[in-house]
Amino acid sequence: MRSSRLPGSRALTALTAATAALAVVLSGCGSGGDDPSGDEGAEGEPVTGGTLSYAFTEAPDCVDPRQRPQLNSRTVGRQLADALTEQDPETGELLPWLATSWEVNDEVTSFTFELRDDVTFSDGEPFNAEAVKANFDAIVELGALAPQAGSFLAGYQQTVVDDESTVTVEFDEPNAQFLQATATQSLVQLSPASLDADPADLCLGEFAGSGPFTLESFTPESSVELTRRDDYAWASPLAENQGAAHVDSVTLEPIPEGSVRQGSLTSGQVDLIESVPASTQEQLAGTEGFTVTSTVLPAIAIPYIPLVHSERLQDADTRRALGLAIDRQAIVDAVFHGVSEPATGVLSTTNPGHVDQSADLRYDPDAAAELLERAGWDTIGDDGIRRNAEGERLSLTITYQSGSTESEQQHQLVQQQWAEVGIELVLDPVATFPDVTMDEYPGDIATWSQTRADVDVIRLVYSSFHPEMSMLYNHPDEELDALLTSLQTTVDTEERLAIAEQAQRRIVEQGYSVPVLDRVSAYGYSDELGGFLADIEGKPLLNEVWLAP
Repeated sequence: MRSSRLPGSRALTALTAATAALAVVLSGCGSGGDDPSGDEGAEGEPVTGGTLSYAFTEAPDCVDPRQRPQLNSRTVGRQLADALTEQDPETGELLPWLATSWEVNDEVTSFTFELRDDVTFSDGEPFNAEAVKANFDAIVELGALAPQAGSFLAGYQQTVVDDESTVTVEFDEPNAQFLQATATQSLVQLSPASLDADPADLCLGEFAGSGPFTLESFTPESSVELTRRDDYAWASPLAENQGAAHVDSVTLEPIPEGSVRQGSLTSGQVDLIESVPASTQEQLAGTEGFTVTSTVLPAIAIPYIPLVHSERLQDADTRRALGLAIDRQAIVDAVFHGVSEPATGVLSTTNPGHVDQSADLRYDPDAAAELLERAGWDTIGDDGIRRNAEGERLSLTITYQSGSTESEQQHQLVQQQWAEVGIELVLDPVATFPDVTMDEYPGDIATWSQTRADVDVIRLVYSSFHPEMSMLYNHPDEELDALLTSLQTTVDTEERLAIAEQAQRRIVEQGYSVPVLDRVSAYGYSDELGGFLADIEGKPLLNEVWLAP
């Protein structure tokens, strides 16, 4: 039995960034030991050959990580395409990858990269300055189809090819987070010959990348098969194996139910699973021949989002009361078996710029009741639910994607806790979440988390200037928008953190978010698997993995 902790389990420096992920369902949470390497398992020299079977919670509908911010798309995208930089999970330091070095001007509007000259895409085309220019131009052309990547290129002016191995990216205003964003899958590099393809075809994997694997087959929302690229020789600086992947191929299949996923691992049907259920982590870690590896992700703490376009949530007092009526410790203990931690702020504790807002996130049902009465919900009906002067019941609906036992249990417990102060929470699970903008989002309450080890993650999620992802769409908060805009353009690190703190405090004070718990990533694997390693946001580096004979 072994239990270890993924890299990135301690607070990171202010100048760090990782890929963001939008998730409308809650992830399985877990805890582990103190080994930051995350590579327990088979011992001895790596073995070449074999097919790695990897079970994830949900198959992607698109494998182009520039177009999809969801973690499942970016996990696959990481294996197919590389980035200009990498990020050290322990220190948060940006490391050279496809770019060997870089310079940034004092105004943080110009970024010059020196590039490797030995990299090729899987179609044989060379990676060079022209390729970088083509990639950034193409992301801008994608527009709303690439909401995350487009946000990272806010204010993009042009990319200048200085020579074959030198390129300069220019913005018309300071872009304080861009350099860090180059370590994300949203800005991976694809072959220029692929970039003219229809975006829908790119989603299906009809592109050439520079990664350690190529796409053998892809059935959207069903399965993914990867094949090793034999001539690969420029792996992430995090990887010990700088050459071709150890395994011949990788098969990724979705197993949404956590207990079934874990059973598939212990029965030998799969070699690696993600999102080990919190309720069974201790059991799996105690089973001979298996390892559990986990970490708190640098992210938006998993919240409930009171949708401000809901008629019943127009008043800030009503929104704030929701947070005071949640017993976070009870949720962590009962649903996540103590392997997670209650949220103490808008950001998880491992995110740079995390602000401790525990006093505002306390469990205080009496204070919640006072706020509700002040907001006009001052009559309690025979059913125990509050009503306003017009007789309208304080009934709120949360629409969410079904499939996670833990998220279902969490919603049910919150349903009970809110009922104690006169709020009805109606659970509306759906098999497939509707593809809508946030102003069309069904119901009154949303929930999602987004990973990125930089305070800029709050700009993307809470700025009304990002309608594809923001819960404030059509209801902008001018003060918050001003803070988040200056967060993007402010160069000084300390000033940037101070702005981020003001923004986080306003988000909680206005009830725009009800943080519940910190997001945790947990992997389980057989001790027949060696070399397991993950990046700063918990995505596995599958070129490192090998299978014992």
